[in-house]
Amino acid sequence: MLSLVACVLAVGEPTIHNLSFSGPRDWTYDARLVVPSGERSGLVVLMIGGGVGNDLDWTVPATLEWNGDVIPMTIDGTTHRDAPRIASALAAHGHAVMHYSTIAREDPKRDRWPYEMTTMAPTELLSLATLAATCVRAHPATTKDRLVLLGHSMGGQRSCAQAADDPAVVGLVLLAPAQMTRTGPNDSGRNLNQLEAHAQLKAQDTNGDGQVQGAEIPESSDLDKDGTLRLWEASAILARVQRAAMPPQEGPDSHGIPFGEDALAKRSLPTLVLYGSLDDAQSHHAPILQDLIDAGTLTSVEVRILPGIGHQLGPEQDNRLGPVSNKAIEPITAFLQRHRHPVQ
Repeated sequence: MLSLVACVLAVGEPTIHNLSFSGPRDWTYDARLVVPSGERSGLVVLMIGGGVGNDLDWTVPATLEWNGDVIPMTIDGTTHRDAPRIASALAAHGHAVMHYSTIAREDPKRDRWPYEMTTMAPTELLSLATLAATCVRAHPATTKDRLVLLGHSMGGQRSCAQAADDPAVVGLVLLAPAQMTRTGPNDSGRNLNQLEAHAQLKAQDTNGDGQVQGAEIPESSDLDKDGTLRLWEASAILARVQRAAMPPQEGPDSHGIPFGEDALAKRSLPTLVLYGSLDDAQSHHAPILQDLIDAGTLTSVEVRILPGIGHQLGPEQDNRLGPVSNKAIEPITAFLQRHRHPVQ
Protein backbone atom coordinates (compact mmCIF):
# COMPACT_ATOMS: atom_id res chain seq x y z
CA MET A 1 0.00 0.00 0.00
CA LEU A 2 1.41 3.36 -1.07
CA SER A 3 0.70 6.74 0.46
CA LEU A 4 2.21 10.00 -0.69
CA VAL A 5 2.38 13.70 -0.03
CA ALA A 6 3.93 15.99 -2.64
CA CYS A 7 5.70 19.23 -1.81
CA VAL A 8 6.73 21.56 -4.64
CA LEU A 9 9.70 23.79 -3.91
CA ALA A 10 10.64 27.01 -5.67
CA VAL A 11 10.44 27.19 -9.46
CA GLY A 12 13.31 25.28 -11.03
CA GLU A 13 13.88 23.14 -7.96
CA PRO A 14 12.94 19.45 -7.71
CA THR A 15 9.56 18.23 -6.53
CA ILE A 16 9.83 16.21 -3.32
CA HIS A 17 7.37 13.35 -2.81
CA ASN A 18 7.27 11.97 0.73
CA LEU A 19 6.13 8.36 0.40
CA SER A 20 5.54 5.25 2.46
CA PHE A 21 5.25 1.62 1.47
CA SER A 22 4.62 -1.71 3.16
CA GLY A 23 7.52 -4.08 3.68
CA PRO A 24 8.66 -7.06 5.75
CA ARG A 25 6.52 -7.87 8.81
CA ASP A 26 3.79 -5.68 7.23
CA TRP A 27 5.55 -2.67 8.70
CA THR A 28 5.57 0.75 7.05
CA TYR A 29 8.74 2.30 5.65
CA ASP A 30 9.28 5.95 4.75
CA ALA A 31 10.75 6.99 1.42
CA ARG A 32 11.50 10.21 -0.43
CA LEU A 33 11.29 10.62 -4.18
CA VAL A 34 13.11 13.61 -5.72
CA VAL A 35 11.86 14.49 -9.21
CA PRO A 36 13.88 17.12 -11.09
CA SER A 37 12.32 19.99 -12.96
CA GLY A 38 13.26 20.74 -16.54
CA GLU A 39 14.75 18.15 -18.86
CA ARG A 40 14.60 14.62 -17.47
CA SER A 41 17.19 11.93 -18.14
CA GLY A 42 14.68 9.08 -18.31
CA LEU A 43 16.38 7.36 -15.37
CA VAL A 44 15.19 6.91 -11.80
CA VAL A 45 17.85 5.93 -9.28
CA LEU A 46 16.86 3.84 -6.25
CA MET A 47 19.35 4.27 -3.40
CA ILE A 48 19.86 1.16 -1.24
CA GLY A 49 21.65 1.73 2.06
CA GLY A 50 24.26 -0.53 3.58
CA GLY A 51 24.86 -2.49 6.74
CA VAL A 52 21.96 -3.76 8.82
CA GLY A 53 19.98 -0.53 8.65
CA ASN A 54 19.83 3.12 7.73
CA ASP A 55 17.55 6.06 8.35
CA LEU A 56 15.90 7.98 5.52
CA ASP A 57 18.81 10.39 5.07
CA TRP A 58 21.75 7.99 5.65
CA THR A 59 22.63 10.17 8.63
CA VAL A 60 26.02 10.17 10.33
CA PRO A 61 25.53 11.86 13.74
CA ALA A 62 28.07 14.36 15.00
CA THR A 63 28.54 12.42 18.24
CA LEU A 64 27.42 9.29 20.04
CA GLU A 65 27.28 8.80 23.80
CA TRP A 66 28.59 5.47 25.04
CA ASN A 67 29.12 4.46 28.68
CA GLY A 68 29.15 8.10 29.66
CA ASP A 69 31.67 9.12 27.00
CA VAL A 70 30.86 11.41 24.07
CA ILE A 71 32.40 9.91 20.94
CA PRO A 72 32.94 12.24 17.95
CA MET A 73 31.74 10.62 14.72
CA THR A 74 32.34 13.32 12.12
CA ILE A 75 35.48 15.24 11.20
CA ASP A 76 34.00 18.72 11.60
CA GLY A 77 31.74 17.95 14.56
CA THR A 78 28.48 18.39 12.66
CA THR A 79 25.89 15.82 11.63
CA HIS A 80 25.83 15.08 7.93
CA ARG A 81 23.27 13.37 5.73
CA ASP A 82 24.62 11.63 2.66
CA ALA A 83 21.39 10.51 0.95
CA PRO A 84 20.02 14.03 0.29
CA ARG A 85 23.49 15.13 -0.82
CA ILE A 86 23.66 12.36 -3.42
CA ALA A 87 20.02 12.78 -4.45
CA SER A 88 20.41 16.53 -4.94
CA ALA A 89 23.50 16.07 -7.12
CA LEU A 90 21.77 13.47 -9.30
CA ALA A 91 18.55 15.49 -9.60
CA ALA A 92 20.61 18.45 -10.81
CA HIS A 93 21.55 16.26 -13.80
CA GLY A 94 17.96 15.34 -14.60
CA HIS A 95 17.70 12.03 -12.72
CA ALA A 96 14.82 11.17 -10.42
CA VAL A 97 16.04 9.62 -7.17
CA MET A 98 14.37 7.68 -4.36
CA HIS A 99 15.90 6.83 -0.99
CA TYR A 100 14.18 5.08 1.90
CA SER A 101 14.53 4.16 5.55
CA THR A 102 14.94 0.59 6.75
CA ILE A 103 13.65 1.63 10.19
CA ALA A 104 9.91 1.02 10.14
CA ARG A 105 7.36 3.34 11.68
CA GLU A 106 6.12 0.42 13.80
CA ASP A 107 9.60 -0.55 15.04
CA PRO A 108 9.40 -0.42 18.87
CA LYS A 109 13.05 0.65 18.92
CA ARG A 110 12.61 3.38 16.30
CA ASP A 111 13.24 6.21 18.77
CA ARG A 112 16.54 4.64 19.90
CA TRP A 113 18.26 4.94 16.50
CA PRO A 114 21.24 5.07 15.94
CA TYR A 115 21.91 3.13 19.16
CA GLU A 116 19.32 0.44 18.51
CA MET A 117 16.78 -0.77 16.00
CA THR A 118 14.93 -4.01 15.39
CA THR A 119 17.37 -5.98 13.30
CA MET A 120 16.22 -7.45 10.01
CA ALA A 121 17.90 -10.36 8.29
CA PRO A 122 19.84 -9.53 5.09
CA THR A 123 17.25 -11.45 3.10
CA GLU A 124 14.52 -9.21 4.59
CA LEU A 125 16.54 -6.15 3.59
CA LEU A 126 16.79 -7.56 0.06
CA SER A 127 13.01 -8.03 0.05
CA LEU A 128 12.59 -4.44 1.28
CA ALA A 129 14.77 -3.14 -1.57
CA THR A 130 12.66 -5.07 -4.07
CA LEU A 131 9.48 -3.57 -2.63
CA ALA A 132 11.04 -0.10 -2.76
CA ALA A 133 11.71 -0.68 -6.47
CA THR A 134 8.07 -1.64 -6.96
CA CYS A 135 7.05 1.55 -5.15
CA VAL A 136 9.13 3.87 -7.32
CA ARG A 137 8.14 2.13 -10.56
CA ALA A 138 4.46 2.56 -9.66
CA HIS A 139 4.73 6.27 -8.93
CA PRO A 140 3.12 8.44 -11.64
CA ALA A 141 6.20 10.69 -11.83
CA THR A 142 8.58 7.83 -12.61
CA THR A 143 6.50 5.06 -14.13
CA LYS A 144 8.07 5.65 -17.56
CA ASP A 145 11.65 5.95 -16.28
CA ARG A 146 14.25 3.21 -16.48
CA LEU A 147 15.50 1.93 -13.12
CA VAL A 148 19.09 2.14 -11.87
CA LEU A 149 20.07 0.78 -8.46
CA LEU A 150 22.66 2.61 -6.37
CA GLY A 151 23.78 0.54 -3.40
CA HIS A 152 26.28 1.16 -0.61
CA SER A 153 28.30 -1.57 1.16
CA MET A 154 26.00 -4.57 1.88
CA GLY A 155 23.38 -2.63 -0.08
CA GLY A 156 25.70 -2.95 -3.07
CA GLN A 157 25.66 -6.73 -2.81
CA ARG A 158 21.88 -6.67 -2.44
CA SER A 159 21.63 -4.40 -5.49
CA CYS A 160 23.51 -6.99 -7.56
CA ALA A 161 21.26 -9.80 -6.35
CA GLN A 162 18.14 -7.75 -7.07
CA ALA A 163 19.31 -6.76 -10.56
CA ALA A 164 20.14 -10.35 -11.44
CA ASP A 165 16.45 -11.30 -11.15
CA ASP A 166 14.69 -8.07 -12.12
CA PRO A 167 14.67 -7.25 -15.85
CA ALA A 168 13.42 -3.74 -15.06
CA VAL A 169 16.85 -2.83 -13.68
CA VAL A 170 19.02 -1.37 -16.45
CA GLY A 171 22.16 -0.33 -14.55
CA LEU A 172 24.02 -0.43 -11.26
CA VAL A 173 26.12 2.01 -9.24
CA LEU A 174 27.91 0.24 -6.38
CA LEU A 175 29.58 2.25 -3.62
CA ALA A 176 32.14 0.28 -1.58
CA PRO A 177 30.08 -2.88 -2.13
CA ALA A 178 30.56 -5.82 0.25
CA GLN A 179 30.66 -9.58 -0.41
CA MET A 180 31.50 -8.97 -4.06
CA THR A 181 34.18 -11.63 -4.61
CA ARG A 182 35.28 -14.82 -2.87
CA THR A 183 38.54 -14.34 -1.02
CA GLY A 184 39.37 -18.03 -0.87
CA PRO A 185 37.89 -21.54 -0.72
CA ASN A 186 34.61 -21.89 1.18
CA ASP A 187 34.28 -18.16 1.75
CA SER A 188 31.13 -17.45 3.75
CA GLY A 189 31.21 -13.74 2.95
CA ARG A 190 34.16 -12.26 4.82
CA ASN A 191 37.81 -11.42 4.22
CA LEU A 192 39.48 -14.78 4.84
CA ASN A 193 42.95 -13.24 4.47
CA GLN A 194 42.67 -10.32 6.88
CA LEU A 195 44.70 -11.82 9.75
CA GLU A 196 47.52 -12.94 7.46
CA ALA A 197 47.49 -9.55 5.72
CA HIS A 198 47.81 -7.83 9.12
CA ALA A 199 50.78 -10.04 9.98
CA GLN A 200 52.48 -9.35 6.66
CA LEU A 201 52.12 -5.60 7.04
CA LYS A 202 53.55 -5.73 10.55
CA ALA A 203 56.57 -7.68 9.29
CA GLN A 204 57.08 -5.30 6.35
CA ASP A 205 57.01 -2.22 8.60
CA THR A 206 60.73 -2.41 9.28
CA ASN A 207 61.07 1.06 10.81
CA GLY A 208 58.11 0.53 13.14
CA ASP A 209 56.23 3.71 12.24
CA GLY A 210 52.94 1.90 11.70
CA GLN A 211 53.01 2.26 7.92
CA VAL A 212 54.49 0.32 5.02
CA GLN A 213 55.94 2.87 2.63
CA GLY A 214 58.76 3.45 0.17
CA ALA A 215 61.39 0.70 0.12
CA GLU A 216 59.33 -1.34 2.60
CA ILE A 217 56.72 -2.08 -0.11
CA PRO A 218 57.31 -5.36 -1.97
CA GLU A 219 57.48 -5.04 -5.75
CA SER A 220 54.10 -4.65 -7.48
CA SER A 221 52.21 -4.68 -4.15
CA ASP A 222 51.15 -1.02 -4.14
CA LEU A 223 48.07 -1.64 -6.25
CA ASP A 224 46.80 1.94 -6.25
CA LYS A 225 50.33 3.38 -6.53
CA ASP A 226 49.85 5.90 -3.72
CA GLY A 227 53.12 5.11 -1.95
CA THR A 228 51.54 3.27 0.98
CA LEU A 229 50.76 -0.44 1.26
CA ARG A 230 47.41 -0.87 2.99
CA LEU A 231 45.54 -3.80 4.47
CA TRP A 232 43.15 -4.07 1.53
CA GLU A 233 46.05 -4.35 -0.92
CA ALA A 234 47.76 -7.09 1.08
CA SER A 235 44.40 -8.87 1.39
CA ALA A 236 43.75 -8.64 -2.35
CA ILE A 237 47.16 -10.09 -3.22
CA LEU A 238 46.54 -13.03 -0.90
CA ALA A 239 43.04 -13.50 -2.36
CA ARG A 240 44.51 -13.67 -5.87
CA VAL A 241 46.75 -16.53 -4.75
CA GLN A 242 43.85 -18.32 -3.05
CA ARG A 243 41.56 -17.94 -6.04
CA ALA A 244 44.17 -19.22 -8.49
CA ALA A 245 44.48 -22.46 -6.54
CA MET A 246 40.81 -23.17 -5.80
CA PRO A 247 38.27 -24.96 -8.02
CA PRO A 248 35.21 -23.03 -9.22
CA GLN A 249 32.98 -22.13 -6.30
CA GLU A 250 29.20 -21.85 -6.20
CA GLY A 251 26.55 -20.82 -3.73
CA PRO A 252 25.57 -17.72 -1.76
CA ASP A 253 27.19 -16.22 1.32
CA SER A 254 26.24 -17.23 4.86
CA HIS A 255 23.16 -14.99 4.71
CA GLY A 256 21.81 -16.62 1.56
CA ILE A 257 22.65 -13.66 -0.70
CA PRO A 258 24.66 -14.35 -3.90
CA PHE A 259 28.21 -13.05 -4.08
CA GLY A 260 28.38 -9.97 -6.26
CA GLU A 261 30.57 -11.62 -8.87
CA ASP A 262 27.95 -14.34 -9.45
CA ALA A 263 25.03 -11.92 -9.62
CA LEU A 264 26.88 -9.61 -12.03
CA ALA A 265 27.72 -12.54 -14.30
CA LYS A 266 24.04 -13.53 -14.48
CA ARG A 267 22.99 -10.35 -16.33
CA SER A 268 25.28 -8.09 -18.32
CA LEU A 269 24.36 -4.60 -17.10
CA PRO A 270 26.27 -1.32 -17.21
CA THR A 271 27.83 -1.21 -13.75
CA LEU A 272 30.03 1.34 -12.01
CA VAL A 273 31.89 0.15 -8.90
CA LEU A 274 33.63 2.70 -6.66
CA TYR A 275 35.93 1.97 -3.73
CA GLY A 276 37.97 4.32 -1.56
CA SER A 277 41.72 3.93 -1.13
CA LEU A 278 41.27 4.22 2.66
CA ASP A 279 38.65 1.46 2.84
CA ASP A 280 40.32 -1.55 4.45
CA ALA A 281 36.92 -3.18 4.99
CA GLN A 282 35.95 -3.76 1.33
CA SER A 283 38.46 -2.38 -1.19
CA HIS A 284 40.22 -5.75 -1.42
CA HIS A 285 37.39 -6.73 -3.80
CA ALA A 286 38.40 -4.08 -6.36
CA PRO A 287 41.53 -5.80 -7.77
CA ILE A 288 39.67 -9.13 -8.02
CA LEU A 289 36.80 -7.48 -9.87
CA GLN A 290 39.33 -5.89 -12.21
CA ASP A 291 40.86 -9.33 -12.83
CA LEU A 292 37.39 -10.62 -13.80
CA ILE A 293 36.91 -7.64 -16.11
CA ASP A 294 40.30 -8.23 -17.74
CA ALA A 295 39.47 -11.94 -18.17
CA GLY A 296 36.26 -11.06 -20.02
CA THR A 297 33.95 -12.42 -17.31
CA LEU A 298 32.39 -9.07 -16.35
CA THR A 299 32.51 -7.16 -19.61
CA SER A 300 30.05 -4.38 -18.68
CA VAL A 301 31.60 -3.53 -15.31
CA GLU A 302 33.87 -0.56 -14.56
CA VAL A 303 35.74 -0.49 -11.24
CA ARG A 304 37.63 2.46 -9.79
CA ILE A 305 39.59 3.13 -6.61
CA LEU A 306 39.23 6.75 -5.51
CA PRO A 307 42.11 8.34 -3.58
CA GLY A 308 41.82 9.70 -0.07
CA ILE A 309 38.33 8.48 0.83
CA GLY A 310 37.07 5.60 2.94
CA HIS A 311 34.22 3.14 3.19
CA GLN A 312 31.56 5.87 3.43
CA LEU A 313 32.97 7.37 0.19
CA GLY A 314 34.04 10.46 2.08
CA PRO A 315 37.19 11.61 3.90
CA GLU A 316 38.28 9.87 7.10
CA GLN A 317 40.42 11.19 9.93
CA ASP A 318 41.16 9.44 13.23
CA ASN A 319 38.13 7.15 12.77
CA ARG A 320 35.88 10.17 12.17
CA LEU A 321 33.95 10.58 8.94
CA GLY A 322 33.30 13.35 6.45
CA PRO A 323 30.31 13.62 4.09
CA VAL A 324 30.25 11.70 0.83
CA SER A 325 32.87 13.28 -1.41
CA ASN A 326 32.58 14.91 -4.81
CA LYS A 327 35.31 12.43 -5.78
CA ALA A 328 32.53 9.82 -5.68
CA ILE A 329 29.60 11.94 -6.85
CA GLU A 330 31.33 13.15 -10.03
CA PRO A 331 32.01 9.68 -11.53
CA ILE A 332 28.44 8.66 -10.63
CA THR A 333 26.94 11.57 -12.54
CA ALA A 334 29.33 10.98 -15.47
CA PHE A 335 28.33 7.29 -15.60
CA LEU A 336 24.62 8.09 -15.53
CA GLN A 337 25.10 10.76 -18.18
CA ARG A 338 26.39 8.07 -20.55
CA HIS A 339 23.22 6.05 -20.00
CA ARG A 340 20.57 8.75 -20.22
CA HIS A 341 17.36 7.61 -21.88
CA PRO A 342 14.94 10.54 -22.20
CA VAL A 343 11.33 9.50 -22.45
CA GLN A 344 9.94 10.26 -25.90
